[in-house]
Amino acid sequence: MDAIEIGRQSAARLHDELVTLGCDPWKPLALVTMEADRRGIEINPIEAGSPLLAGSRASFDPLTRSIKHERTSSDFENAFLIAHELGHVTLGDDRIENATADVDPARPAEAAPVGEERIVDYSRKARREVQMDLFARELLLPRPTARRLHLEAGMSASQIADKLGAPFAAVAQQLLDALLLPAVLPPSETGPDKPLNERQLEAASHRGAAYLLEAGPGTGKTKTLVARVAGLVQEGVDPRSIVVLTYSNKAAGELSTRLAGLNPEAAAAMWIGTFHAFGLNLIRRFHKEMGYASEPRLIDRPDAISRLRDQVASLNLTYYRDLYDPTMQLRDVLGAISRAQDEVVSHERYAELAEAMAKPGVDSATVEASDKALEVSRIYRCYEDIKAKRGRVDFGDLVARCVTFLEERQDVRLALRAEFRHILVDEYQDVNRASVRLLQALTADGRNLWCVGDVRQSIYR
Repeated sequence: MDAIEIGRQSAARLHDELVTLGCDPWKPLALVTMEADRRGIEINPIEAGSPLLAGSRASFDPLTRSIKHERTSSDFENAFLIAHELGHVTLGDDRIENATADVDPARPAEAAPVGEERIVDYSRKARREVQMDLFARELLLPRPTARRLHLEAGMSASQIADKLGAPFAAVAQQLLDALLLPAVLPPSETGPDKPLNERQLEAASHRGAAYLLEAGPGTGKTKTLVARVAGLVQEGVDPRSIVVLTYSNKAAGELSTRLAGLNPEAAAAMWIGTFHAFGLNLIRRFHKEMGYASEPRLIDRPDAISRLRDQVASLNLTYYRDLYDPTMQLRDVLGAISRAQDEVVSHERYAELAEAMAKPGVDSATVEASDKALEVSRIYRCYEDIKAKRGRVDFGDLVARCVTFLEERQDVRLALRAEFRHILVDEYQDVNRASVRLLQALTADGRNLWCVGDVRQSIYR
């Protein structure tokens, strides 16, 4: 179970509790008002555009224990704004001020299975905002309730929306989630892990200098990493300062599930995801400092090939010139460029290395390899120009671009080190040069860097 699902189940339990206390489930504003009263939180509706909102639609102030929200013409929309902020309070953000610029009652629960959304994993704040939208919708209309109303009471999404005073899109999305998404057991029903053995406990308890745990399949690597994170939280480490990195969405999902089972609120607050998702987050967060006018979008391989295909005729190519169907050649070249990015090799450096291959006295095969590499460097330069003009980044840029930026900007580097105090890496056997240099930039001499991996499973072996 991931942090999103943990939050939704918390909201559903809260809804049932409020209904048991006598609140009418068809009156969403009364529902959230009762919960705010129980928590001693004052609710202040404010006219849209008021300076008191400071550009937000809703906010929570932990000092005054109050929620300010934009006054709308809809009780459901007002309730949703309040519920969004109650989500912050319920799921562990009650110590800091939160301001919400936008909400989406119809937000889908599942990430897109293809394209950019498979990589996107925004900053902690942005990810929390997604979670709070889903918490709010679940609080106002739990999935089990939506399912029961549809299957047992025969109500359509339109009928539920009309009676609740909610947007049809929000109710339809919640009903689809209720009918199509598989049921997920709460953490208490999944069973606890067995205690750590002596070596696992020693690894999980390590503090300070960089640490690498080498272990084979089935030896409890993930369990040890999870135990280390749990130990840090128990010691009082702010979960928002913990970053857990891995190389696959599947592994990130498993880690999120395991951590949420131990401490749902902490798991929701920390950063858990892939190296590339973390890199995309940094690029979007510091896009102006990196020279982008706006947040760059991700260019996919077909789009890259299409853009390059229009340019290759002007690049004076011999080995990679195919005017009839350059697609296959360009696919191979982009693969070579991706490997160069893994090594943080720019197109300028690529050209220098290619020229150095053809030193005096080498054989004809090496000279030909040098000429081919020089052609790749020209395509590489053209590709970088295309991305720059369109404000795009590709998969390889997500880590490599962050590395060069952080190595150039000490101020940002130090700020991130202060923000992310503990970095943990799963699947460390799959690191490349770009990943290693990113970790070096994010940590001070490796302090509080903890990694686990199995060299026998390395994809770069």
